[in-house]
Amino acid sequence: MTEIVYLLTNEAMPGLVKIGRTNGELASRIRGLYSTGVPLPFELFYGAK
Repeated sequence: MTEIVYLLTNEAMPGLVKIGRTNGELASRIRGLYSTGVPLPFELFYGAK
């Protein structure tokens, strides 16, 4: 499985960028992070295999 490196932003946290990687589907990862208690969902800024 291919790893994806991603950069996410969130309007609730201006000026901060979440950097991560996943082996799964990127959209699923972003949805999963929203369930961690942040008030707004993350938005994909950049992603690459």
